[in-house]
Amino acid sequence: MTELSLMTATSQDTLSTLRRTSLSGEIVPEEEILPGLRFVTDPAAGMRGHFSSPRNRLLEIHVTHERPARWFGLHLRLDIEDLSDLGVIGFAARVAAPHALSVAPCIRSGTNEGFVDCFYSRQVAALPRPLLHLDALETDGRHVGLPEAAPWRELVLFLPTRDFRLDLHDLRVFAA
Repeated sequence: MTELSLMTATSQDTLSTLRRTSLSGEIVPEEEILPGLRFVTDPAAGMRGHFSSPRNRLLEIHVTHERPARWFGLHLRLDIEDLSDLGVIGFAARVAAPHALSVAPCIRSGTNEGFVDCFYSRQVAALPRPLLHLDALETDGRHVGLPEAAPWRELVLFLPTRDFRLDLHDLRVFAA
């Protein structure tokens, strides 16, 4: 069995940079905050938002929508193309929000036709106090949408499609 490891250098470097530095800015769809980390939004929703990366939090996200959104996601590139030597791919997240909300996590894998999503079995709950969420997908072919080989992969956190604030205290991605 392969040893437990944090994900690839790109995702590790990106998350480490967020932990060490203080960044902030407007959310610009498809524009990378750091290498491999970006927001993807429904262009019809008229979304406006701001993010910051203050001390002791990975990201604080504030978003408003002019119209209901069909989707809104935080995408983290994972440089893991081949799952054949792995048993699981998972993540741990520590989150909080002023009002209860949920986040739907998935692994998005590139295909010749575009991409496929494989959702984790549980959504991430955010409440006014920080909560830890830990989840993993087995990589043995049982999950529709999780191909053994893919030209690219991302961890996508599907965020609320209404106005919200979310504090992502920490995020760790692992494979074993």
